[in-house]
Amino acid sequence: MDRVAQQGRGGAAGHRRRRVNAASAARAVNAVRREYLLALALLVAGGALGLLASSRPWGSAQQPSSLSVTATTVSGSDLLPFAPAVSLVAIAAVVAVPAVRRVGRRIVGAVVALLGATLVVSALLAVLDLDGRIESWIVDAPGSSGPVSEVSTTPGWGLAVTAAGVLVLAAGLLIAVRGPRWPSMGAKYERTPRGRTTSGEVKGGREAWEALDRGDDPT
Repeated sequence: MDRVAQQGRGGAAGHRRRRVNAASAARAVNAVRREYLLALALLVAGGALGLLASSRPWGSAQQPSSLSVTATTVSGSDLLPFAPAVSLVAIAAVVAVPAVRRVGRRIVGAVVALLGATLVVSALLAVLDLDGRIESWIVDAPGSSGPVSEVSTTPGWGLAVTAAGVLVLAAGLLIAVRGPRWPSMGAKYERTPRGRTTSGEVKGGREAWEALDRGDDPT
């Protein structure tokens, strides 16, 4: 009877441990899932904001001539031609990140972070000298009729591109640092590289990863 009682207590304890392991695995998967979705959301938000803000007019100026006065409007993409390209790369990374694993994600994250940082610095420099940038662009444009006057600016769009660069930079850093832990296309779960795991731990982790791959909440 004592042996039966001990076995019963041992079985109950093992069952509790398996439940705890499964709950811990589910919490870990939820944390990973939140990181994953946050990175993708940052990429989409940064890319969309960058495309919008760079397409808007950042300023305008007039060029008087002997016969008339020509008004010229300058957009963000005129002053920062690479801004739309960076935004498109950020949006494309939403597809690239799930398609690659580990080292590939570190590379994607590093490239995205570098582009985001470049966009931040370039946009800030443009905003700080927006009048001069607009005047120089108009004067140097083909068909320019000479000096400009009455320069007006809209620095808000330049600051919006700066914010877009910050979002892209944050997404890139998150992908480069945390991305290797995230599930990839066709991957069910990662086996623990060191140590031994109980059957409950393996089962709980596997079920949690499979639920995440299906798009279900494992909790």
